[in-house]
Amino acid sequence: MSARMTTVTGESPRPAAPRTRSVMRRLGSVASLTVAAFCVAGVAKADIQRTFEGRWVANNQSLTLDLSRCGDGWCGIEVTAGGSCGRTVLRAFNDPDGLITGQLQVDVQTHPYTIGMHLFRRNPNDPETLMIRGHTRGSLAQFDGWRRIYRYMVEFARVGDAACRHDPKVS
Repeated sequence: MSARMTTVTGESPRPAAPRTRSVMRRLGSVASLTVAAFCVAGVAKADIQRTFEGRWVANNQSLTLDLSRCGDGWCGIEVTAGGSCGRTVLRAFNDPDGLITGQLQVDVQTHPYTIGMHLFRRNPNDPETLMIRGHTRGSLAQFDGWRRIYRYMVEFARVGDAACRHDPKVS
């Protein structure tokens, strides 16, 4: 085919097979990256689930928690200043979106905080930090426009293994 004929018909002088091959290569690489991303995300999620358990001290020294499994979720037992196990102040569960949400009741005479928890590292070599964020509003269904909202946002550092466990009462 001559250059003049290509210009008139709008056809390319290159054969169609290499384009098809490059599209298939791209689809294959996209598919393999997608599979790899889901595998890495699953491993990361499993790793986070494993590392929540332990003794966590608030960076502002306001609270020490022993986090451990209780049923399908997590329970946080308050550790007193003397090191003894106190009451269960935190209950959290994995929601369908993969977040860990629940309630934290620091004081018996106050409204509990609706919280979300997650682990993060500031730098790759740093130890994990637990962030608990929440507020006293409750769910949107319980919204009261006249009630004041108190926010809660505290970072916790892991200092060891959990010694206090949530054991449901049998009697």
